[in-house]
Amino acid sequence: MIKMSRLFTKRRQRHFMMLLKYWRLVFNDHFVIALFFLFGALAYGYSEWLPTLSANQWWTRWLLIIWFVLLAQLGRLATLIKRPDPVFLLPQVKAMDGYLNRAYAYSLLLAGLMTVAGTFAALPFALTTERLSSLDIVAVFLTALVTKDDWLFTARKSISLRWAKQRWRTQVEYWLNPLLAAATTWLVSPLFGLAVAVILDVAMRLVYRDLTIDWQAAVRMESNRMYSVYRFFNLFTDVPSVQGSVKRRRWAAGLIRWLSNGNHPWAYLYARGFVRNTDISGIVIRLTLLAMVLVFLVPVQWLNTVLVILFIYLIATQLLPLYRQYDANVFTHLYPVQPKERVRDFQRLLTRVTVVEAALIVLASIGLNFNWRGCLINLALAAIEVGILTRFYFKLRIKKLSEEY
Repeated sequence: MIKMSRLFTKRRQRHFMMLLKYWRLVFNDHFVIALFFLFGALAYGYSEWLPTLSANQWWTRWLLIIWFVLLAQLGRLATLIKRPDPVFLLPQVKAMDGYLNRAYAYSLLLAGLMTVAGTFAALPFALTTERLSSLDIVAVFLTALVTKDDWLFTARKSISLRWAKQRWRTQVEYWLNPLLAAATTWLVSPLFGLAVAVILDVAMRLVYRDLTIDWQAAVRMESNRMYSVYRFFNLFTDVPSVQGSVKRRRWAAGLIRWLSNGNHPWAYLYARGFVRNTDISGIVIRLTLLAMVLVFLVPVQWLNTVLVILFIYLIATQLLPLYRQYDANVFTHLYPVQPKERVRDFQRLLTRVTVVEAALIVLASIGLNFNWRGCLINLALAAIEVGILTRFYFKLRIKKLSEEY
């Protein structure tokens, strides 16, 4: 038992160091600044929306039910079981209970923190639309935590020999148990909701007793969990554990034709490079979507305009590294074209991409209140900024890059 507990502790430390390595790459200065603006805009929009609500509206309680049901789905059971374990740990199958108990406690701690944070986020909405006493607030927090404990125990029994094959039952319990607790909390009373959550949690432990580990199910669950984590990290950096699949994307053919320029080789090469290079096109798409969400939620006109101008510049500058992408390819130096043509083709790509992302951001700046006047102001300023960037700033930067080359 002690050895298996130590094994989980070592794996947890290695797992944390691995996550820390990727966190340093994901949460860089630019992303932290973007998150700061995003959460600031969401908090400001949330605070402005709450005074417009009134108590005892039928839809507010159902929104709270949906929120807490979805909140229960956050945070999976992290067993840290690896593929060779069914072979090397098979003699320790009885001692795996201690290992899984440590994994359960670790998962509950992390999931509990997310649950508390999500409950805090919903609390202002609940206090605005419902009459809650201090005892009711405590009951809401306890109900959310007990429901999450019930959810994790459901995940624990789903990797046991007796219950692993009944996946349909597990999926039903993942959603039905939180729904019953949340519905009782907001349609009846928070205290009754806490009682229902406790009864469900205790009943799960009384019904599902034989939890001998099913190695295949445990390996599959942990592999799926880690794959989702790696997929998130892969949005920002290359992750060796995530292997991309090669397949033809017919929709990209038309996009490449639009970005390229007839028979110009450099135009075609840069167009394909932009579409296929997920480091560049991916960050342009993500920043554009982030900018659209921010300017859509920020109602203050001057701040909205500043964000539009700032993000157009930030996103446009992400395209400049594409100019030097093919310098290491010796065959590109054999093209029978003048260097000026390469510069013109790249500038044409920059112009088209910048115009599209600027148009999307300006369109999103109309906001929740359909502020057409502010949208027109942003459109005029964005047009001036795009003209300055494409006709002057990009020319200087490309010229500097050409001289360095």
